[in-house]
Amino acid sequence: MTLNVPFEQFAETVQRVLETKEAYVSAAGAGCLVSAADVGKGFIVASRTDQTAAATKAKLEPAGFTVYDGAWTLAVDSQFHAEPQAEAFIAAVSYRSGETTPGVWVDAFPTMPTQVQVLRALYDEFRQTGELPDVSFEEFVRLSDPNVVVVTPNDVQSFLERKAECP
Repeated sequence: MTLNVPFEQFAETVQRVLETKEAYVSAAGAGCLVSAADVGKGFIVASRTDQTAAATKAKLEPAGFTVYDGAWTLAVDSQFHAEPQAEAFIAAVSYRSGETTPGVWVDAFPTMPTQVQVLRALYDEFRQTGELPDVSFEEFVRLSDPNVVVVTPNDVQSFLERKAECP
């Protein structure tokens, strides 16, 4: 049985529920997965964070935790599932188009992109597909009046959790 908690509550939850100060940290997408377990009871406490494994270890060690590389997982039907779920940063851009309504463009990135990286990807795609005439990147940004939004993996998880709470 796995209990997923926000990273900020991980240390306290592990101490209260599992009565241990051992944790395992592994890279997962742009952040990492941190987990602890009571093998005898079959309980796992897990959390995801956007921080690096080193930063996560640095936060847990002052709380008295011994931190190891790795991750607790459940074996299902005698198959070990060690593959972390792919995480992506979703970028959306609204822009002034030649139509009566604004355009919307969506893409995914493996790490947190900057607004310039998102706009450059949009510009490059439009140039490659022929949707954009011969115009400089700077002119494209000025004319399109873009609005960039990036949704992190933690944001997506929060959205899903809120939907699960709805009747």
